Amino acid sequence: MTTPQDLERRISFLASALEQANATMRGKLDELSLVRRVGDAISQHTSSWSLCAELSAAVAESVNCKYTLIYTCDASSTFDLQTVSSIYSITEGFPKTLRDSKLAEHFEHHSDPVHIENLAECPEWNADWPFPRDLSSWLCVPLLTRDKLRGVLCLADDVSGSFDERTLRTLMTVVPQMASALANIGLYSHLRESEKKYRTLVAGMQDVVYICDSNWQIVECNPAAETLFGERVVGKILTDLFASHSAATEFVEKIGASGAAQNLEIEMVTAQHERIAALLSCVKDHNRYSGIIKDVTERNRLFEHVARSQKMESIGTLASGVAHDFNNILGIILPNAELIKMKLNSEGPAIKYADVIINASKRASQITKQLLSLSRKDPRNLRPVSLNEAVRMTGRLLGETMDRRIRVEFSLTPESTVIRADETQIEQVLLNLAINARDAMPEGGQLKFTTENRNGEVSVRVSDTGTGIDRTVLPKIFDPFFTTKEKSKGTGLGLSVVYGIVKQAGGSVDVESELGKGTEFIMKFPCSEESAKRTAASNSPMRGGSERILIVDDEPEMLNLLENTLSSVGYSVVRAENGLEAVEAISGDVELVILDMIMPVMDGLTALRAIRQKVPGMKILISSGFTSSEKISMLERMGVEGFVQKPFELRKLASTIRDVLDGVAV
Repeated sequence: MTTPQDLERRISFLASALEQANATMRGKLDELSLVRRVGDAISQHTSSWSLCAELSAAVAESVNCKYTLIYTCDASSTFDLQTVSSIYSITEGFPKTLRDSKLAEHFEHHSDPVHIENLAECPEWNADWPFPRDLSSWLCVPLLTRDKLRGVLCLADDVSGSFDERTLRTLMTVVPQMASALANIGLYSHLRESEKKYRTLVAGMQDVVYICDSNWQIVECNPAAETLFGERVVGKILTDLFASHSAATEFVEKIGASGAAQNLEIEMVTAQHERIAALLSCVKDHNRYSGIIKDVTERNRLFEHVARSQKMESIGTLASGVAHDFNNILGIILPNAELIKMKLNSEGPAIKYADVIINASKRASQITKQLLSLSRKDPRNLRPVSLNEAVRMTGRLLGETMDRRIRVEFSLTPESTVIRADETQIEQVLLNLAINARDAMPEGGQLKFTTENRNGEVSVRVSDTGTGIDRTVLPKIFDPFFTTKEKSKGTGLGLSVVYGIVKQAGGSVDVESELGKGTEFIMKFPCSEESAKRTAASNSPMRGGSERILIVDDEPEMLNLLENTLSSVGYSVVRAENGLEAVEAISGDVELVILDMIMPVMDGLTALRAIRQKVPGMKILISSGFTSSEKISMLERMGVEGFVQKPFELRKLASTIRDVLDGVAV
């Protein structure tokens, strides 16, 4: 019988765990702020110098160090200094190049960072250190893209030990994007030069060349004008082709003041009322105006796509880190709440509070799954899935909650709609789209699901007759945290999760929408020749045994939880707090190892190899807050017998342990 003191201790422990979760989230939000600032800098700057200046300032303010330096290098490995961000505005003493230094030689042959806590105590670096020696603490990180060195990011401070593992982890959330941006800027510079030569050679064929009279009436233009605007423009007023009156006024005033303008980006309108982005150049010659109009609509879309991809990659990296830490904390909260419930009197009032904690933990676990879907790094259970069955399941769920004024219709192909995907994730995609459609039809309407099998592709269309999506908003709908709903009604994760899940399954997603007429989402997947199978849910009670089990985790609370739970169902338990202790503790009488993956001293993967060398054939069950699908595949190739994702329910854990020990785990 659990005493009030036991309950009080457990509740106090849960409150402490939640506080730890809040602290972790605050730290990750600081990292997210840096990621967003770096992403904004990447999307705004097109020169190496200005980009490096903005990036170094962002890093210096985030890490709060005295100096931040960025050196860039090309094929000749010159390591030229681009910028120094200093809170004291002092840049003397830093070399303009790192060429021929030991540090440059290190990064030419190695990709690992150089971390110096006290320069005076590092003889291997002190003898040939290119920087001022009064700065004792250093952290130098290479900027790599596809194993090609683009530069070096250096942090410096005059206080020893200023940088730790958390500093390095923070930098690594943005270093890949910084390196990629430097590479892209090099390509962009070459592109600009090529574009200039190309325009000189083929301006008369590709770009619009125009001549206007003193009243801005077009008197001459090349054939490209009719191609671009979809009609003959001779005789029209040039500024009438502008999308806004203010832009036209500003353009005329600029030419009147300076007599010329180069590459002004202005939005123009075609005969079909389509808006295009154009670079406008103009020169005044006595009482006439002449110039070139270049269509850059597709170029701008490409730049927006690159910037969005870089931001998505940064946010995905951060999201996977948040999910791992949060799952580890939930992995302690959820089972402890289950233990409280088991030990309470089923008639007692306190059991309601345990149920609240259990349900809240499960909801929090769903949030981490959404974050992992966003990052496209969540472990997936790929199996044959029927899209028709997924649509029917979604329809049954909608039947219980959908407004009666909304008609739900189905047009399902009789042909096979089997794809390889995660069944739960596909149902989540359909449900997310259905909920969005419902919200877009507050007065009622029609929601329709259509499936089709054509040319080796299976498609599902989700269409509604709702309010539609504004054309200016449409390019942003898959961005994380973007929403047009009120804060209390939407998080902005729904469509970004849809995008991530569909891409993970090897599919594509497109959208067509018009204000006042509705929206249609079209998802296409490769067809699978396998047959769809559904697994039955198990409600079996907690199972135990008498075997000896080694549990390995760096969280003392998790070790206590596992030890108490497994001992209560008959197992003999041995504990280890890291991989090295596990290797030392393993022996022939141990029949199963429950192994965490991310631990100090020795990580789980290294420990797994050492355990298998010491005791071949040892059964291993991996327990982790986050392991990527690639790593799970590698673990399966190494013969790991099972995997449980934190947070887990105790009955599911006990059932998995029993299946692994009995040799029937799937």
